[in-house]
Amino acid sequence: MKRISELINKADTIAILGHISEDADSVGSSLAMKCVIENFGKKADVIFSEPLEKRLEFMKADGIVYDGSECKYDLCICLDCADSDRLGERKKIFDAAKKTLLIDHHITNKGFADANYIVPDSSATGEILYDVFGEIGAVIDTKTAEYLFIAIASDTGSFKYSNVSPKTMRITAELLEKGIDNAYLSRMLFDTETRDAMHFKGMLMSKVETYFDTKLSLISVSNEEFENSGVDEKDMGDIVNIPRMVQNTEIAVSIRETKDKIKISFRSNGKYDVGSLAQSFGGGGHTMASGASVSDMSFEETKEKVIKVCGELFND
Repeated sequence: MKRISELINKADTIAILGHISEDADSVGSSLAMKCVIENFGKKADVIFSEPLEKRLEFMKADGIVYDGSECKYDLCICLDCADSDRLGERKKIFDAAKKTLLIDHHITNKGFADANYIVPDSSATGEILYDVFGEIGAVIDTKTAEYLFIAIASDTGSFKYSNVSPKTMRITAELLEKGIDNAYLSRMLFDTETRDAMHFKGMLMSKVETYFDTKLSLISVSNEEFENSGVDEKDMGDIVNIPRMVQNTEIAVSIRETKDKIKISFRSNGKYDVGSLAQSFGGGGHTMASGASVSDMSFEETKEKVIKVCGELFND
């Protein structure tokens, strides 16, 4: 913690980066860090890889979308990022910074910064930051508390996932004491959809496939289907939660085709380690939730391999 404080105190210019295709933990953690740094009287830039998906626009994120320009900072802070490749083009910012700091909770993270603080047992990077902020003497105001709540609530599935611990709930209670509107934040995160997205998800529910006596439930969506729906692929959120609802499912998978790659999301309902599955596709993540992107296989080949590796896991 002392090292983290020293790096922030010595830096005049600070960049904050989450992983590409930012989710709510990444965005919430980044914005909470920005609030804290600015409360210390310093300036920090949150730099996103792309515009945020529509469902996160309620956060009114004060960030910059990276345009590829040269940016040199005294300190680059990476949050919720399992490896440097997950920075995308913004790795240029990381490489050009005088000092680098990483704070993360992915079990597959080996540490790629000058200073690394990785706590795999934490439910979310937002949970780690709550401890970090306390140790470095930061004031957690209402706005910061909102961002931390968003981060934690998101990565725990509204506190439904197995990564929730007593500590998670204690931290959340303390965030509520800061006066945040948790009902509004939760509704915007979990219970709000555009009409088109809701209609498309209804169609996807009819496409769920099951294998191995429903131990595996899978949904696959082609780029053509997304284009015909009029719904932006990145605005659909975690569609892997659709097959995850099927009774007796142990592993849920979504396969989403985009123009240049295929995205695979894995979720475990508790018994199996899906982090190892993601690694077999060049990805990573957590024991219960992981993902990968592939560009060297066709849509159908990817689906066939997913079914095959899941079957092998069930037979072990």
